[in-house]
Amino acid sequence: MDLLAELEILAITTNNEDNGVILETTSINHYNHTSQPTTTLTPRDKNSTFLVKLEGPLSTPSQVQKLSKSLTTPILKEGVSETSTASFCLITGAMKLNILSALAGSTFSATFIRINLSPKDLSQYSIAPCLGSDIDPILPQNRATSVDELFLPKQDQYPVWYFFYGNLAVPEILSERLGLDERPVYRKAVVNGGILKTWGGGKYRALVDGKASEKVAGWAYEVCSEEDEDMLRYYETDYYEVVRCDICIVDGVGEVVKGLVFRFVGDVD
Repeated sequence: MDLLAELEILAITTNNEDNGVILETTSINHYNHTSQPTTTLTPRDKNSTFLVKLEGPLSTPSQVQKLSKSLTTPILKEGVSETSTASFCLITGAMKLNILSALAGSTFSATFIRINLSPKDLSQYSIAPCLGSDIDPILPQNRATSVDELFLPKQDQYPVWYFFYGNLAVPEILSERLGLDERPVYRKAVVNGGILKTWGGGKYRALVDGKASEKVAGWAYEVCSEEDEDMLRYYETDYYEVVRCDICIVDGVGEVVKGLVFRFVGDVD
């Protein structure tokens, strides 16, 4: 049986032991190495995480490490269904590209599974990543000057404010995603440094970096837990990444809170 068809039938899931999140095989790429390999990373792949199935020349984590040119051994994940099991390694988009290059010209086809989760990697040493084309995290004023300096929100800070501008600003959609028993409470808000574009032939709205003078109107919502945040990150997928932003609450006295927003990382229309 074809490996791709086999994985589709198994509907394998893996358990991320670091945060308890169940990652589903929502997108599978089956690469034929007799064709010309990809030589560059797309913006989406650069931020994405993948599972690669352990088989053939990729039968062990050490082999994956060698072919992916990783400095460390990739994390091993076990996939389990009712009838079968399989082993995978967790890799980055850059590691995937190195594997494809290393196996170019061989008859072996590697199986990759994209984890459709918006990446979130907030630095504790600088303001990065943050919304706005005018903000350079490398500049001294945007970096930590002492070990006690904090950049908010922190990676593991909950509750945390999020700025919504699209479907997640629709109460019915947010309630369904989070399984809320009551109608969500939004605050009317604005963020600076962003601009709305579209992607997918105009079907979806996308927030991208803009100048400090550019504003986007929307709604602020306080996400209460990591579990709720993970549900939102799965909903937005890895076409977006979580970045810091200043959220101006405009339905009160003009309060500004340190929050987060989903920034688009693909190609806009």
